Amino acid sequence: MRDQHIELSRAGFSPAEFAAAFGRHASWAYRLLYANKIRAITELGRILIPASELERVLSLAQPYDPKPKPQSKPETEQHEAGQLS
Repeated sequence: MRDQHIELSRAGFSPAEFAAAFGRHASWAYRLLYANKIRAITELGRILIPASELERVLSLAQPYDPKPKPQSKPETEQHEAGQLS
């Protein structure tokens, strides 16, 4: 991805610009849109993500907790334990 400087004082962003503001590929922004995790304006002939959505996503920041998440047992162990039918 090419090096881009995003002006954060704009009213809205294309999906590619939104993703670039987070250092991500444009497909990441489209996945967020399709999963209804971010809102967009689409009535004007193109997809425009309001700057308020960028601020909302940034406001989700919280301290990083590096504790590993518990992993589920592999399916073969569950079957042997009689947990699967």
